[in-house]
Amino acid sequence: MTEQDIATRRARDLERYHRQTAERRAKGLCLKCGKRPPAPHRSQCGACAEKRRPADLARHRRRTEERVARGLCPKCGKQPPVPGLALCEPCNEKRNRASRARDARLRAAGMPRRDPERVRAYERERSRREVERRRAEGLCLACGKAPPVEGRAHCEPCAEARRARERARYAKAKAEGKLYGGRKVETRRRIGRERSRRRDEARRAAGLCMSCGRHPPVEGGASCEPCRKAKRAAERALYAARRAAGLCGTCGGPTTDGGSRCAPCAVAETARYPAKNAVRREQYARRKAEGRCTDCGAPSQGAARCAPCARHSYERSAYFKGMPVFDPQFTVVDLETGDEHGPFDSWEDVALAMAFARLPPGRVEVLTDAPATASIAAWE
Repeated sequence: MTEQDIATRRARDLERYHRQTAERRAKGLCLKCGKRPPAPHRSQCGACAEKRRPADLARHRRRTEERVARGLCPKCGKQPPVPGLALCEPCNEKRNRASRARDARLRAAGMPRRDPERVRAYERERSRREVERRRAEGLCLACGKAPPVEGRAHCEPCAEARRARERARYAKAKAEGKLYGGRKVETRRRIGRERSRRRDEARRAAGLCMSCGRHPPVEGGASCEPCRKAKRAAERALYAARRAAGLCGTCGGPTTDGGSRCAPCAVAETARYPAKNAVRREQYARRKAEGRCTDCGAPSQGAARCAPCARHSYERSAYFKGMPVFDPQFTVVDLETGDEHGPFDSWEDVALAMAFARLPPGRVEVLTDAPATASIAAWE
């Protein structure tokens, strides 16, 4: 076969290819198989494109690597690329013209310039690679120019700029009445719970108060004594305010029949009794075995309670009723001179004092501090 025959056949095949392509395009069919309509904004159907994609991608990569290794433009392979760019000047201009024309067509059709999902996926992947590279090189993850502050991921200028942006954004969102500076509420709450969990674990491991993180907690508790007192005072004030308003002392909701709790809180409190009682019994047995007060944990010299706790428990018990009667005291007053002698604990001491001072009974007055209700008060 001569070269003329080869050229003739090539021209005939090319003419047949163009004629077939024009016919399939006019019918709205795939230019490759002619059986199915092409994919949107494509010349081939999805099946043909998927079938050709692996081979085309491998060929494209192989050709690009060869041209880059020779120092040529990977697009045309004819001249070196522009310094700082990947393509040569004609290819850059051609690509820019094509991009502008495509964008104009898409805008005219009311379609997005690019697939949003593909753009987001590409940007995420590119950002991830950039962050990994900068972290490996020990650079700021934001600017990639200066080393970050020790223990941080950004340099000080980038960190300050980021803080300023966050403050401005938060203030604007707060002025608009948005929670968490306009961020997603569930996400911010989840992050807050995770941060609180890490903080609690660190304080528990360090043996510090779970509330303030500055002092060790009380024995058997999770908070220090100042935090416990502050919490009890706040709870008492809140409970008093709710009860004064006729609300549930636990949740602040409406109550029924004038009770201190609403029905759900009353049921929940009843369900917690077994667990609370079990904890109290375990604490009681442990403190008693250690010879400490079962109420406050102070040394009790073998007794179940120390003296202050025992007195407090007795005075608030059902056994303590009425007004207690205390032993009275007596004072002897000299009516002539106004001198006072005493006080004395009994009438015997009063008689001895009068005899020692040689005071006749008609010259003195004996005063006592016994209350007027002493005759009707008694122990039960």
